[in-house]
Amino acid sequence: MPFDSQGNFTRVMNWQEDAANSIPILASRHDDEDDNFANGFNEVMCRDGRTQMTGQLKMGSNKIVGVATGTADTDAVNKGQLDSAVANVSTSVSSIITTTLNNTLKSLYPVGSIYIGTQSTCPLATLISGSTWTKVAEDKVLQTSSSSHSANSTINAGLPNITGTFGPVATGGFTATGAFYNQGTARGTIKEDGSADYTVGFQASRSSSIYGGSSTVQPPAYVVNVWRRTK
Repeated sequence: MPFDSQGNFTRVMNWQEDAANSIPILASRHDDEDDNFANGFNEVMCRDGRTQMTGQLKMGSNKIVGVATGTADTDAVNKGQLDSAVANVSTSVSSIITTTLNNTLKSLYPVGSIYIGTQSTCPLATLISGSTWTKVAEDKVLQTSSSSHSANSTINAGLPNITGTFGPVATGGFTATGAFYNQGTARGTIKEDGSADYTVGFQASRSSSIYGGSSTVQPPAYVVNVWRRTK
């Protein structure tokens, strides 16, 4: 082999040593050296590209420069081609992710959906392209729909009416209904003019069980913003 393991060309003959050793010029010795040169030439590449690699090309951490733009499937690519391909892939992937995310959010939040958060604006308005979100009227609580109240409707604030009656009876005493009740005789009986010496009690819970269940109409609450998708 004309090249050692490090790629260094090795001579077969050394003509100066032959001369020092009084070895004459012989055709056989010239042929051996010339054959070695020929084998060495056969193991290197021609610059015009007529030869091809027979093993791996080890660059030793050096760059391959001046590479033309690849056109065939088996051609190498240069950095410019690679950068362009990566940019195109990034743009395509970004577009696919954006489209997929937008379609997913559209499926999760169709028109009529609501979004609850503490932000000042609805973040889905920018995430779902072309969507419109309308803030639900202030100071409203959420309530599930029923046969008497359909979804996307509002209910005015209110409390049930408190009712009751009381009055004297001919046999003495008085009768009471609703929130009024008889606490018992204080003294005497009902007088002929209708006045009575009776204590009249009043409890709103006797009119409706909703009363007495809480000490306040406004329970503790965590305030949020609610938006409804209208487009």
